[in-house]
Amino acid sequence: MEKLNYFNYCALAVMAVLLISVAARHMLKGRRNRYFWNLLLIVTIGVVLDIIAVHLDNGGGNYVLEKYVAHCAYLVMINLAVPVYVIYLACLTDGMYRVKDSLPLQLVLAAPYVVLFELIVTTPYTHLIFYIDEAYRYTRGPGYIILYIVSSFYVAIGVVYALRCNRMFGTGQFIAMLAVFPMLIVALAVQVAHPVFRIEMFAHAIGVLFLLFMVQKPEERTNPVTGFGRDFAYASDIELAVRNQKAIQIILINVLNYKALRDILGYESMTTLMNKVSEQILTLCKKELPKVDPYYLDRGRFCLVAGKENFHRVEQAAKALNEMLIKDIDQQGMNINLQVNVCIIKCPEDLNDFQGIYAFSNEFEEYERAGKVLTAEEILKDGRYIIKDIEEIIDNAMNKEGLNVYYQPIYSVEQKKYVSAEALLRLNDEEYGHISPELFIPVAEKNGVIHRIGSFVLEEVFRFISSDEFKSLGMDYIEVNLSVAQCMRSDLAKEILDMLEKYQIRPDQVNLEITETAASSSQNIMMENIKKLSEAGIPFSLDDFGTGYSNMRRMASLPLELVKLDKTFTDLKDNPRLESVVRNSVQMIKDMDMKIVVEGIESEEVAKFFSDLKCDYIQGFYYSKPLTREAFVEFVRKENNK
Repeated sequence: MEKLNYFNYCALAVMAVLLISVAARHMLKGRRNRYFWNLLLIVTIGVVLDIIAVHLDNGGGNYVLEKYVAHCAYLVMINLAVPVYVIYLACLTDGMYRVKDSLPLQLVLAAPYVVLFELIVTTPYTHLIFYIDEAYRYTRGPGYIILYIVSSFYVAIGVVYALRCNRMFGTGQFIAMLAVFPMLIVALAVQVAHPVFRIEMFAHAIGVLFLLFMVQKPEERTNPVTGFGRDFAYASDIELAVRNQKAIQIILINVLNYKALRDILGYESMTTLMNKVSEQILTLCKKELPKVDPYYLDRGRFCLVAGKENFHRVEQAAKALNEMLIKDIDQQGMNINLQVNVCIIKCPEDLNDFQGIYAFSNEFEEYERAGKVLTAEEILKDGRYIIKDIEEIIDNAMNKEGLNVYYQPIYSVEQKKYVSAEALLRLNDEEYGHISPELFIPVAEKNGVIHRIGSFVLEEVFRFISSDEFKSLGMDYIEVNLSVAQCMRSDLAKEILDMLEKYQIRPDQVNLEITETAASSSQNIMMENIKKLSEAGIPFSLDDFGTGYSNMRRMASLPLELVKLDKTFTDLKDNPRLESVVRNSVQMIKDMDMKIVVEGIESEEVAKFFSDLKCDYIQGFYYSKPLTREAFVEFVRKENNK
């Protein structure tokens, strides 16, 4: 009985429409689109090979070699479709990086198909999967069931993975993804029972059709002009990366004179110009930053998201992009000069929450053209960043417990245990998420909100010091940072002394930190506050020594007991000059009869270096990150009782 190719012809028509649609909509850029395109190609090739194989089977004749080649190729491709679909699912949830980072997982996922591939390509000799009998007919072999076993393995993985990640999708997306599996199973069952009906490839074609319109959503995700991802796609993908705790780096490109150029050129010409810019960006990325995910957020704002395989190329690529985009572009006989700022965000180092990353990406700008590659790190230190209603944000945080005090343990080199900690403020907002202190503190100082924040921190720390759990730790003191604005409050000394009495704690259980800026100031109010508090027995320390131009004479005149070396002193690798500076600075501070705390220690090697220099205390991620009050108490108890 002849096999019917009608379903295959329908499948081929569907796949042809899909291929043309995807290509016409420029849906070829970015990981998600690439994986979907690969799935389209595999299914299309599978349909074509099945059509050829059926024609050979129906045509009779002794085309043994041709039949073996066609059927083997078809089985290779059709059995590749399901694992590629599973990989596509992993890409949708941004989980592919976990597979790439785990060799055992790669082996588990690849081994079944590799074995199956070998069985298929050797079947002309073994006749295990199928064979061409003496009448030149295609006949299933005794091992044909292996195809179903392997397919079932990948289907099970796909279903379990989709169920585990169901919260990452909308209802329609989730149903569309899961519907593919029962559709394939039913089609396969029909084809096994009635081999004359070649329905399996038609089911694959309908499945990818569902995926295109229900999951890929080209209208929502892809910009039709540039082929880059839209703002919606960028937001979705960044949210997934944050949820998966995936390290990424983002290159932001902002055309500062976009509005002026649009007014001059008009909408259509400006669209053409942005398309030229996107082509230039893509061409450079193919050379400098392969496999990057590009997005266009409109109004001259581009984003390129790189995974860790490209981290070592990001800085160079950003510089190349900056140099390329400042060159004139020919447009309608005019030489168009773009004013561009390029910025690199490192996540989670610079920003570690979705709202913060998304807000920064959408509103990133500098008030003046930079002319160089910027970094989010340096912009975040500038109080002009994004957040304008900081007072309202802090109000909300204080009312809804969004302001929290964390404690970073400080290790005593001499006593070999944790004897103190630095109190660090954390702010979380419903709209912006985690907001870095380097961002909101400078703004709060300008707005005067810093006084409320400072009082909140002091109250929390004093309450903790007076608690039984702190007393049980046997620690010496907690360090509290004072801003310049706080130090200039006329009632600061009274507030702190009143708190000491309120919570019945000793003055030496609190250490107040002032910055170099405060130390170099000669404001009378500030000096009076420091004098009153010092005379009351509260010790002072100089924070971030080395970040500014220290006035040594001024330092020597202040009642400082501790000096904290900034983390910039810890970058000693291949820098003998800095090592010499560090050694001399340490000796100078010791000669002034002050103790030393080294901040920002992140490795055993650097910790040992400063220990050998006889620095008194060490603080940094090598020992512990900042912890909540509860976690800090548990940490110190555990570590100090070893």
